[in-house]
Amino acid sequence: MKTALITGSETFGKYITNPTKWLALELDGKIIHGHKIHSLVFPSIIRLPKDAEDPGERIVKKAIEIKADVIISFGMASAVKGFRIERSATNWIENEAYCPPYENKKPINPAKPPRERVQINLKPWNLSKIKKSFKEKRIPYDPKISDDPGQYSCNGWIYRTLHALKKHKLTIPYLFVHTACTKKSIEFIYDFPVNKKVLIKERDLIEALGIFLESYDSD
Repeated sequence: MKTALITGSETFGKYITNPTKWLALELDGKIIHGHKIHSLVFPSIIRLPKDAEDPGERIVKKAIEIKADVIISFGMASAVKGFRIERSATNWIENEAYCPPYENKKPINPAKPPRERVQINLKPWNLSKIKKSFKEKRIPYDPKISDDPGQYSCNGWIYRTLHALKKHKLTIPYLFVHTACTKKSIEFIYDFPVNKKVLIKERDLIEALGIFLESYDSD
């Protein structure tokens, strides 16, 4: 049986819940499409507390520990049209809505070049199959691969994870997917522009994970 490491995140801003945390906790230890699921959930922050372990390192260490065949990380963004694959990340923090002034407009890792861009290797992923499967299951999906994961926590997880994978010389297939909000996540945001946004259902998250797990090549 194959093993998959899934990561989600805590809520942030005005959102009541984060569907990616629900997905990670709901499926931890379960078998999905021939994969034993192991999950991690991270706080939605960019600057790390003193002596905190780098989340990228934690992801990679866990992947090594469980002998993961694949790593799929999820983050929530209300602007996406369902599910959206991210391709790159930048060594830069810039988000007026969620970043305090003391950490805004600075590199994630001061030891690396500011605005350094790193890319996820999408070659193991059958993107055409993914697009077709989402269409067949009628789950909202944005087929345009994104190079803008936002310069906040999701961007930070991608950046740190890619560097950790490189450091440990691992070629495990890795994917980062942004999800839209669920009704639960915006339940008490009374001014949320529902008519202008795409909302997903919790079961869509499980279906989407299944699609991704069926769409990579580990060879």
